[in-house]
Amino acid sequence: MNVISIIVPCYNEEESIGYFYNAIREIGEKLEDAELELVFVDDGSKDNTYEKMCELHEKDNMVKCISFSRNFGKEAAIFSGLRAGAGDCFVVMDADLQHPPETILEMYACWKQGFEVVEGVKKSRGKESKLHKWFAGMFYDVISSTTHMDMRNSSDFKLMDKKVVRELCALTEKNTFFRALAYWVGFKSTSVSYEVCERVAGKSKWSYWKLGKYAVKNLTSFTNAPLQIITILGIIFLIIGAALGMDAIVSFIKGGAVGGYPTLVLLIVISTGAIMISLGIIGIYIAKIYDEIKNRPQYIIRDSKK
Repeated sequence: MNVISIIVPCYNEEESIGYFYNAIREIGEKLEDAELELVFVDDGSKDNTYEKMCELHEKDNMVKCISFSRNFGKEAAIFSGLRAGAGDCFVVMDADLQHPPETILEMYACWKQGFEVVEGVKKSRGKESKLHKWFAGMFYDVISSTTHMDMRNSSDFKLMDKKVVRELCALTEKNTFFRALAYWVGFKSTSVSYEVCERVAGKSKWSYWKLGKYAVKNLTSFTNAPLQIITILGIIFLIIGAALGMDAIVSFIKGGAVGGYPTLVLLIVISTGAIMISLGIIGIYIAKIYDEIKNRPQYIIRDSKK
């Protein structure tokens, strides 16, 4: 009998936990040659999310619970769940049921055919706002072009064989981007498409500010593309400076007055801004190096029930 470990990172999801559990139980009843293991990870919730998890654990031994000492982020919650699971394959999904549980059956069928990574690919981005869709599209265009991995419409919803999970958990880096690392490790992969469902309860915890921070964190965690912006800015200003210099020389030879004070001021303002942006990008990477060499744990577990 195969075991499918379902990893569920949660933050303030007390309203969704019960609905999610019931939906997963229905999927489990449809599996003839596999049993499920639910690994809930409470990422420092401020509501009764962990208490709801513990209630499910008390009545069903397939439920495991992990609670962090504070909010360490979704990436940390995913990796904590992967390390705690004991399945033959692992599914990562959200507790709000926007990832349809029925897709697990299709993923599992692909796994039995020999695929080691089964990506859940969104058919659409659901009822997100136009700004949200534009922002997400721009981020995935950048990350896809810089890493040479097509991550458009990708999500954390995926199934992985235990050998893939073993390799992921062996990574020592603290600033992780699970979605991209699942591509990076390789292995035989395929994809299944799904429609994003509406949240079963509660509301999204992702503000535009949090999404922006998440995008910057993951982009700088997985690619050095932002550092190349500095080189591009340098080349651009070198060309502009050379052009202005040639114009000044030609004007001087012709006996014309060498003016251009507004142009000089504008050039100084723009170049100073470019320098500050460049220093900011370098600072982000230095901060990540600093975080890594401190070698602090990716998360701290306050309590667990297994």
